[in-house]
Amino acid sequence: MGKPVIQKDPFKCPTPYKPTAGKRYTDALGRSLFAISTAVRDRNVSDCLRSVRPDITFSRTYEVECDGSGNLCKGIIAKSEEAKALYVAYKGSTAGKQVFAEMLHGLTAQLGAWEKFESQDAGVINYFHTAFYRLFIDSGMEDDLMDLMKKHKNYRIWLTGHSLGGSLASMTALHLVKKKHVDKNRVRLITFGEPRTGNIAYAKEIEENVPFRYRVIKRGDPVPNMPAPLNPAVLTAAQYNRQAMHYRYLVHYDNNMAKGDDFSVCSVADDLGCRNTALSNLADHTSYFQIDQDDFIRNHCPRHELI
Repeated sequence: MGKPVIQKDPFKCPTPYKPTAGKRYTDALGRSLFAISTAVRDRNVSDCLRSVRPDITFSRTYEVECDGSGNLCKGIIAKSEEAKALYVAYKGSTAGKQVFAEMLHGLTAQLGAWEKFESQDAGVINYFHTAFYRLFIDSGMEDDLMDLMKKHKNYRIWLTGHSLGGSLASMTALHLVKKKHVDKNRVRLITFGEPRTGNIAYAKEIEENVPFRYRVIKRGDPVPNMPAPLNPAVLTAAQYNRQAMHYRYLVHYDNNMAKGDDFSVCSVADDLGCRNTALSNLADHTSYFQIDQDDFIRNHCPRHELI
């Protein structure tokens, strides 16, 4: 056993994971949500959903320019009467300029340049802040979701996304609860390969306001390691509070994520001691559940490959 470590911030102490019925993560649940997240990448979202999630009978797509470089951000709202669920899903980052822009904004965030989000202290990366407001607020996506929530008051609200899409999903979950648009117990958040979206106060806000929340990470995926926090031993208290931080709970697949592979759930914030953050394999970021998302779409979203 290692030596005990005294944490300056109680937030970093373990919070036991209690897998109670209806509130636990399962591999089947992850695959079901990843199917929706992947469908957002398709030009014909409804066709992909019809193949991989035939219970979803309604979907609406939103797409906007999310920065000054012509990069697009995309999201959908979908409904399953069978599951009594509404879904909000976001597309992940595109390669090239968009990833570079996110990394650049992440570097400034490392130095404490956060955009305030839903509280005085909580902050998110500037790129994500701009993308969220352009896509979810200004495009009419929020208004349409509000209308659906009023019509289906007993439906759960599922939020999901991969990479950048995961950050937008977590921001949407917090926004809906903080604005009192929905009771927090109706909200379900599951993201895949989500980077560190915000600072410590943001992570705390997510944990306080979104009880059902999981971040799924595959083995050596490097994106969740960004932006990297600085060594707390050399930081002042004020500098420490401006550092990037993950919220609980990490679902870690230390394998290829094949059907039947196991996973672990981490009880500490920022994944400390639960996964080897020194591992870095970009292929792990693009092959969750053993599928290449672009190939999956080109093959018309074959359900048997994922679910």
